[in-house]
Amino acid sequence: MISRWNDDKGFGFIRSKAGGDEVFLHISAFRGDRRPQTGDQVLFVIGKDAQGRLRAEQAFPAGLTSEDPDTRRKPPAQVSWEQTRPEAEGRPSRKPGVKLAIFLALCALPAIGCIRLLLAGHPLPFLAYLVASPAAFALYWDDKRNATRGAWRTSEAMLHFFELVGGWPGALIAQQVFRHKTRKVSFQVVFWGIVLLHQLFWAGILLMPLRS
Repeated sequence: MISRWNDDKGFGFIRSKAGGDEVFLHISAFRGDRRPQTGDQVLFVIGKDAQGRLRAEQAFPAGLTSEDPDTRRKPPAQVSWEQTRPEAEGRPSRKPGVKLAIFLALCALPAIGCIRLLLAGHPLPFLAYLVASPAAFALYWDDKRNATRGAWRTSEAMLHFFELVGGWPGALIAQQVFRHKTRKVSFQVVFWGIVLLHQLFWAGILLMPLRS
């Protein structure tokens, strides 16, 4: 039975009727026609991660029979964050050209503003973006990897902090590359609020006369 399930993060824990320790379950290992919920009865193939902790390599609702195609497949030896990406699941990426155009449009004002300030002898904003964006990308990558392993997560406050200080471009790329934090509405509201704040800031800077 699924004893705990966090749908926002896409993982939970299974407790066997025979007792013993809880077994980690990631959404990528679940086979079924809907997302799992706390209290669901499931059958699962038990395995261990790289640290020797128990995890379900494959799980499916107890109502499925052995004739179901998903239950006849050999379970993966280890689930990694790459398997949660759309390409790994056989789904094509959604309009990459449109996403790239939106990303470039969002970066236009900050790029123009940073260049203007840089030429005027104010390099700090440019350096902030240069440092914070790769840092935000790395934090997203680490958080996604830890989510699939059941390891210690990076707090959302930390992610938003790096987005606020100039890392939102790197964070936006990471969200699309790793398919991470894209479904949680409360997180996305704060993220896009930060992006809007940056756009308004640079629009104001470009409309103001610049003094060296």
